[in-house]
Amino acid sequence: SRIAVDRERNEVYVLYQNVVRVFNDSGMEVYRFGDDADLGQIADVAVDERGDILLLTLLDSRTTIIRCDYRGRPQSEIALTGLPPEFSDFSPNRMAYRRGHLYLASTMGLKVVTADRQGHFVRGVDLFPLFELEEKDRGAVELGGFNADDEGNVLLTAPVLFRAFVLAPDGTLRWFGKASSAPGGFNIVGGIVRDRRGNVLVVDRLKGSVLIFDPKLVFVTQFSTRGYKANQLLFPADLTVDDRDRVYVTQMGRRGVSVFKLAYR
Repeated sequence: SRIAVDRERNEVYVLYQNVVRVFNDSGMEVYRFGDDADLGQIADVAVDERGDILLLTLLDSRTTIIRCDYRGRPQSEIALTGLPPEFSDFSPNRMAYRRGHLYLASTMGLKVVTADRQGHFVRGVDLFPLFELEEKDRGAVELGGFNADDEGNVLLTAPVLFRAFVLAPDGTLRWFGKASSAPGGFNIVGGIVRDRRGNVLVVDRLKGSVLIFDPKLVFVTQFSTRGYKANQLLFPADLTVDDRDRVYVTQMGRRGVSVFKLAYR
């Protein structure tokens, strides 16, 4: 499942099995849509500052972004334009929206594109050379988590590399993490997000934990463990955080979304 939060209206959008479910500030489902063929096969969901719902979808054998109103009714399509030749085959399957910009990724193709809200190309990055991979690794490395922050940084995880990454707007890449079951180490990394204080939160799917790194990407702490109790997670996947420091984590096993509150000292 994919998850997005409307920070202006304190609503949460969860995409699961091609249905977008909308929850209010109290966690009550208030609306759902997408259970017909009109919107195609929905890959990701985001919300802009006006409350419009953006859907990254495969429709009529083409990948497109559909802008919907608050009820999920299609209003317009956003086509990517101005892509350079090296991105002519770009087919994104992840999407984020921040401050007037769309951030799109091909998790298998290891390419990231930034576009304005009308879909005009701004910049693109081929992650393959930045990850310092060899040709034999092509097709074997896939992105796990994908997000963007308010400063235009793209946040990424690569499970088989046991690393998380911060890709700056100028194309520079920083990475952190290591393979370890100890606190601060990664087993199978998943979703990634930055909170309002600049900390980076990363899901470890195998541990059932969320790891927190400070703005300098130094490990601080982790919370939750794998299990069925209320404060535990079962193979968590994606996460997001709202402006009230609440962390929403999706998980498997029909466990839905768990909500935690960040407590700062």
